[in-house]
Amino acid sequence: MAIEARNLAKEYSGGVWGAVDVSFDASYGEITVLLGPNGAGKTTTIGMLATILRPTRGFARVGSFDVVREARQVRRIIALCPQDVSVDPNWTPLEAVVGYLSIRGLSFSEARKLARYWLEVLDLWSVRNRIARALSGGQRKRIAVAMVLASGAPIVFLDEPTVGLDVEGRYRVWRALREFAREGRCIVMTTHDMKEAEILADRVVMLSRGRVVAQGSPEELVSRYRFRYRVIAKGVKSVPSEAPRVLELGDRTIMYAEDRETAASLAARVAADSVVIERTGLEDVYLEVASS
Repeated sequence: MAIEARNLAKEYSGGVWGAVDVSFDASYGEITVLLGPNGAGKTTTIGMLATILRPTRGFARVGSFDVVREARQVRRIIALCPQDVSVDPNWTPLEAVVGYLSIRGLSFSEARKLARYWLEVLDLWSVRNRIARALSGGQRKRIAVAMVLASGAPIVFLDEPTVGLDVEGRYRVWRALREFAREGRCIVMTTHDMKEAEILADRVVMLSRGRVVAQGSPEELVSRYRFRYRVIAKGVKSVPSEAPRVLELGDRTIMYAEDRETAASLAARVAADSVVIERTGLEDVYLEVASS
């Protein structure tokens, strides 16, 4: 087991709790995704596991080391990409990655070899000698991801690594993370994007208001959900009374059904401007467990 967290909690000054009760395991060779909206406790949890924040209660082991009593040993085996990480605007991508690896103790030749590999994977090699200030925000974000992956640390934490990236940039980061995990390393990342979690995660830990409300593989979580279909309607005038579960989300009205036939019946009877039937996913699971 790469990470074992039990009943982690963190109280900030003023009596504000960033995390209340967080327990989960993360394995080598897998991507564990902490999933939830802003304020759910994802960043606080990462901070405690990476020894940046001291837990108020609970305990955690990272690579068999206690995050409080053996924080120094933990730091030797992890790499962290914070959400608000910034690359020196005067550095090039190559300088940033090589410099980071040199600080971690790698030789120049090894650092350059690893830098080239991960910059190529993340489609940054062609701009390797261009200063960061001349690059897009998405490219600078990918530099930070390249730095962490190039470290080869057995356990890596990434806080919202794809925020601000376009579709192609997100795909490249996903592919890089998958490759890194396949080499037997543990990745723990945060996201509020349900689709990203469905695509990328081996294990999902759902957080709400600082607590774990559900966890498992995406397939396990969806299979436990009693509703298999949802009917999404816009411009709704009236909703069929037999709809077993109805949610109002902005301009969308979502009706849930246990089977395709019931979903089709609801879609035919709802008075709305537009109607679509979809299979349920992690978003629907999260909305139910978080509200309960």
